[in-house]
Amino acid sequence: MDALFSAAHANVMSSAMSISLSGMQAASAMLNVTANNIANLNTPGFNPSRADLVELSGGGVAVSGTSFEDNPQAVPNTQTSNVDLSTELVNLKLGQTLYDANAMVLKTANQMTGTLLNILDTDHDHDNS
Repeated sequence: MDALFSAAHANVMSSAMSISLSGMQAASAMLNVTANNIANLNTPGFNPSRADLVELSGGGVAVSGTSFEDNPQAVPNTQTSNVDLSTELVNLKLGQTLYDANAMVLKTANQMTGTLLNILDTDHDHDNS
């Protein structure tokens, strides 16, 4: 029973780690795209892009690609950039928050796995005594 219990918990921890890692990778992609938009703030005619995220069937998220921002009210501007710095700063904060939240989940799952291994090791030591 203990082996079945520990295998189930190991699977849950592995899944939590995979999901949080995918979230960190997606947040990193969002930050990279936003950084590119900010870097092109003064590039005439530049149109900002966004990272397109998709939900994975087993949990987590992936980046399916990037797309240009679809803003029907925006007037194409060839003299200056079409980047709105305030929007990009909000996107930076969002990406940072997503990354930090997923990093905390990964850290917690790692700690829980370590605790589980310590418990199982302690149980194994008691069985051999």
